[in-house]
Amino acid sequence: MNQNLQYQKTLANNKLQNHTELSVVKNDGLESEKDEQDDVNAINKLAENYYNQGNFMEAIALCQQALKKQANFAPVYKTLGNILQAQNKIDAAIRAYSLAIKINPNFFEAIVNLGSMFYKKGQIDTAMINYRKAIKIKPDLAVAYWNLSKVLEEEGRFYEAFYLQEKALQIQPSLIDNYQDSNFKKWNSLES
Repeated sequence: MNQNLQYQKTLANNKLQNHTELSVVKNDGLESEKDEQDDVNAINKLAENYYNQGNFMEAIALCQQALKKQANFAPVYKTLGNILQAQNKIDAAIRAYSLAIKINPNFFEAIVNLGSMFYKKGQIDTAMINYRKAIKIKPDLAVAYWNLSKVLEEEGRFYEAFYLQEKALQIQPSLIDNYQDSNFKKWNSLES
């Protein structure tokens, strides 16, 4: 019986040691994954900086570098979409934003940008669908309300457009400063 008790103790110690070693291996794996994620985030941020400076070639090279490290990283596809949009490569930008959304279906920034690309292509209904989808995901996303209002305004749906512009400005009052051509300013001055 003593021998059986000793065997059970040894077995329990071995299990504990194996569990501890497995935990260390798992933690090392998580640390490695986290480091890689941080690295890809850093590369994407650098690509965004180059994009903001107008250095599109360097920004694209960094996006490609990030995607080699992690192929399913939605923010990189959004950055790539932004770069392609700035170069007026609308179809390529649509593909990039679509990939970002495929990876992360709730990526509202990519959804709004995709809507804008469809708007530029004259696909008004698809643009509106995307803006509404972004609003459904993030109800306080002022730019989605504003962009949807601009589409409705062009469609002659002024009451809806005005309502959505008011909603956008309630969320983000400074938004009006970015849109000097807005009929909102004209309508507002008529009411005064």
